[in-house]
Amino acid sequence: MRTSSFFLLFLVFSFAVFSQNNILIKNVNVWDGTSDRLNNNVSVLIEGNLIKMVSKNISEPDGATILDGKGRTLIPGLSDAHVHLSATMSDRETRNEAHWMYTSIRTAKAAENFLMLGFTTVRDLGGPVFGIKRAVDEGLIVGPRIYPSGAYISQTSGHGDFRSANEPSVQLSGGQLHPADLLGWSYVVDGVPEVLKASRENLRKGATQLKVMAGGGIASDFDPIHSVQFTIEELQAAVQAAADWDTYVAVHIYESKGAIRALNAGVKCLDHGHLLNEETIKLIKEKDAWLVPQAFWTDTPASFWVPGSNVIPEALNKKIKPVLEGTDTVFKLAKKYDINVGFGSDAYGDLGYESYALTEFTSRAKWYTPIEILKQATSENARLLSLSGKINPYTKGKLGVIEKGAYADLLIYDGNPLENIAVVANPQQYLKLIMKDGKVYKNDL
Repeated sequence: MRTSSFFLLFLVFSFAVFSQNNILIKNVNVWDGTSDRLNNNVSVLIEGNLIKMVSKNISEPDGATILDGKGRTLIPGLSDAHVHLSATMSDRETRNEAHWMYTSIRTAKAAENFLMLGFTTVRDLGGPVFGIKRAVDEGLIVGPRIYPSGAYISQTSGHGDFRSANEPSVQLSGGQLHPADLLGWSYVVDGVPEVLKASRENLRKGATQLKVMAGGGIASDFDPIHSVQFTIEELQAAVQAAADWDTYVAVHIYESKGAIRALNAGVKCLDHGHLLNEETIKLIKEKDAWLVPQAFWTDTPASFWVPGSNVIPEALNKKIKPVLEGTDTVFKLAKKYDINVGFGSDAYGDLGYESYALTEFTSRAKWYTPIEILKQATSENARLLSLSGKINPYTKGKLGVIEKGAYADLLIYDGNPLENIAVVANPQQYLKLIMKDGKVYKNDL
């Protein structure tokens, strides 16, 4: 018993998780998440889970924990606006083989992995993560703040229709839902009433935004990339259901035709968008909507798409190739028209794939400066997350900035990521401190 207790104590301290009423971080060069330069030789006082003061001269409070940054760089915690924490296995394994508790444990491990890379907040765009979010918020497991979407909302044959070729339609056969969908992976719905029911069910379970599949996808079997999914009336139904809860709809989309339909229906966020044309980018600007594209896909090996293989099958390559070819154009257009761009990696797969999210930083350097990319992953993403309005679960402080009253989500790097974005992409070498909600999870100062 004594040995077990000692082992548990060791595990706690191996994470270096501690929290005091006051923590003073001194002697750091601070980037506040919005400015274009560092503020040198600054101290930051944390009280509980919030930043109390940012100043060059702060007296050491009695009993406070003192962390000396020794001239390193302090920035806000990173956020990733497109993750799937529960998608750590193939659809076949998840739907037909793995026990749901095993899937949950892998999901918890993925959440921990994201935090230890420096992501203190994530927006989960599909999958059963409500329980994981609660466990993180209650301190039962280690992970980032989570903005959950719940089950994918997909039309029949859409990007969220994961049935095998011989699995019947529930609507046509009157059969029961697949067990995986009962657990909250996907709602395959058609028509306004079904879209409303699926939207409201996700909101009932705690979704902070809705995720709707509005076009073809790479990883789905039955829908070509160019396909347009859901009618404008169905999309409007989801938008209305979200708006009634004071939140918004994000859609999966690559092509312009579906994107324009979604924007005209009131959708506020387009995820991916690699094949959008200039007209669509202008419409995003006009409607003050958001685009969350992925850059790192152009820099990944074939094994990212097909684990364990150096070759992409031709059928899959037909879907991937145009998406990758459109990446440069959409990023150039996004920058040209200065639209709202969020930082979202969509880095999922086997455990360990979370690290691909960091390559999104270096991949975006083809179009953006390090400061622009860092803003996207901090204060800009915070603006996107705030669209969840009155059901935003994290409103006690601000996210994505370092200022009085903001959440104490902080990172310290040995190096200057404002000059070299590769610093952020190499946490094992450069990331010396991870703090989330006033608690320290890594301390290599």
